[in-house]
Amino acid sequence: RWEMGVDVGLTSLVSAVELELAAREGKALVKFKVRVPHSGAEFECGGYEGMSLRDVVENGAHQGDLLGEYLECACSGVMACSTCHVIISPEWFDRVGHPDDSEQDMLDLAFEPTETSRLGCQVRLSKELAGFVLSLPSGSNNLQDDIPFPDK
Repeated sequence: RWEMGVDVGLTSLVSAVELELAAREGKALVKFKVRVPHSGAEFECGGYEGMSLRDVVENGAHQGDLLGEYLECACSGVMACSTCHVIISPEWFDRVGHPDDSEQDMLDLAFEPTETSRLGCQVRLSKELAGFVLSLPSGSNNLQDDIPFPDK
């Protein structure tokens, strides 16, 4: 029932079709390494060129579901939060690209931002980024979690 926010599996269907179309169009599968410093975990993840890290999380393929356990993407990719904050390895930062002013404004509110911080919703995969490395911060700031609602 769409009016209640239940999509009856349509989101999953759309994700599957998007992945299939990317593969048929010959887009490269870009694999990258994710480091979780506070747990010592490390895993490989991937998505098709043109996808953002948020898209990888949403589609869930190639370990995107595991990445989704660490990236909340609370604002649906409109740069209104910093819950998809990632830290790009310094040797990859210039290739990934620097944040623009709007992204930097949101990164200023992120949990422990660094010189190589980016929002995952703004990082687009390309063939040139195959093998890049990112780390996850030890926490995140979701300002919407702190909105005071009156008791009912």
